[in-house]
Amino acid sequence: MKEVIRKNILDLPYSLHDARVSKITMEEERIILYFSQGFYELRNDDYLAVEGKSLISIEGWDLDFCAVYLFDSVGNNGKLSGEKYRLDAFINRFPHMDFEIIDETYGYNQSKFSGYFYEGNKIKECTIDIYHFGNMKYVVQNS
Repeated sequence: MKEVIRKNILDLPYSLHDARVSKITMEEERIILYFSQGFYELRNDDYLAVEGKSLISIEGWDLDFCAVYLFDSVGNNGKLSGEKYRLDAFINRFPHMDFEIIDETYGYNQSKFSGYFYEGNKIKECTIDIYHFGNMKYVVQNS
C-alpha cells in the first residue's frame, strides 16, 4: 500500500485571522486586498500586529473561478440563504467594505478567505474564493 503525506502549511509569514479587508481592487494581472488595520506576524511565539499600511497582491487570477458567497445569517445551522457574486460584481457592489477574515485556506491555485462581512448594522457570513496561477505577496509599508 502506498502512502503519500500532504503536510500542513505551517510556515506562513503572516496570519490574516482577525484582519479586516477594507477594499478589493482588480488590475490587469493582480487582485489587491487592502487591510484597514494590517495583519499579524508571528514573533517570539506571539502574533503581533504589523504596523503601517498593508495589502495582499494575488497574481494571475482567473475570473471564471473567483466568487464571493455572502450568506444572510451568522452561525445558524440548517438551510442557507444569500447570494453568490462573481468577484468583479462583488467589488462593484461593495467598493468599500468591512470584511473580517476568520479563516484563510490555501490549496492548488486557490486562496479562500472566510469570515464576517459587516453591512451597516447587519453581520453576514462571507467566503471569498480567488483562483490564481501566480504568487500571493504580502506588502507592508511601514509608517
